[in-house]
Amino acid sequence: MNVRQLEAFQAVMSAGSLTAAAGLLSVSQPAVSQLIAQLEGNCGFSLFDRAGTKMRPTREAEVLHAEVQRMFIGVGRVANVAKALRDQTWGALSIASFPVLTRRMLPNIVTSFCKTRPDVKFSVESMRSRSLVDAVATQQVDLGFSILPGDRPEVDSTHVCTLRGLCILPKGHRLSKRRLIRAKDLDGEAFVALGPQDHSRFQIDKIFEEADVQRRIQVEVGQSETACSFVANGVGVAVVDPISVWNNAGADFVVCAFEPKMEFEIWLIRPKTARPFALIDTFSDYACAELMRLKEEEIDIRQPRG
Repeated sequence: MNVRQLEAFQAVMSAGSLTAAAGLLSVSQPAVSQLIAQLEGNCGFSLFDRAGTKMRPTREAEVLHAEVQRMFIGVGRVANVAKALRDQTWGALSIASFPVLTRRMLPNIVTSFCKTRPDVKFSVESMRSRSLVDAVATQQVDLGFSILPGDRPEVDSTHVCTLRGLCILPKGHRLSKRRLIRAKDLDGEAFVALGPQDHSRFQIDKIFEEADVQRRIQVEVGQSETACSFVANGVGVAVVDPISVWNNAGADFVVCAFEPKMEFEIWLIRPKTARPFALIDTFSDYACAELMRLKEEEIDIRQPRG
């Protein structure tokens, strides 16, 4: 049996006559009759009792009809999934990124992406960059956003953008009305430092050493967002990445440009040998564009000075 025979069978079951079925299929009545005869030959039993122009289904036909309906429903579902895949509105993605991006920006990026794709499911992991590269290399995740390029041959690394570091100060600080803070301005200041496990710690220390600036390390923290909280509580000042202060309206600290220039890199990490999946490409392009928008905005440092 073939699809044309089954379609004719469905049409006769629905319409009740060969003539009406032919109308549904836009073919001739003899063509429908021939398809039904071929199907009965394949089945080895009669499907209809002919009563004039009417076609009364046998019990066997009714049982077969239920199975054929399920088959066509399944075909319809397959067609719907194929269309959704073509339109990139269905599928599953697993992504990983460094912690501050995962907590601050990635929820907005994923939520915005899903507004027109409610059937796309995400798995999101927060990982430090070296673990992230391993996860992408072993294809535990589809892609990752890292502050370091991949150092394994199994991955491709694409530079997304470079962001400049910012200085944050408690509200009311003696320097809080300035738009630009230089390293030398912070000589003797209580400072909230990032821990040695943070990739940017060495870079920050080097800047102050080269400027011959002595800071008083008041608190050492593991993450830049924690540094923001301590600064908001008046413990000291800090130099952080711009993602940490992104969309931080109402925070009890002010944000200033910082010199000398300190850079934070963002890299897109993807496995080299992964099977192509258009949805991954689309999301990668979308997420990178959103991160580039942050670069273009360079964080609003013109907030009121309190």
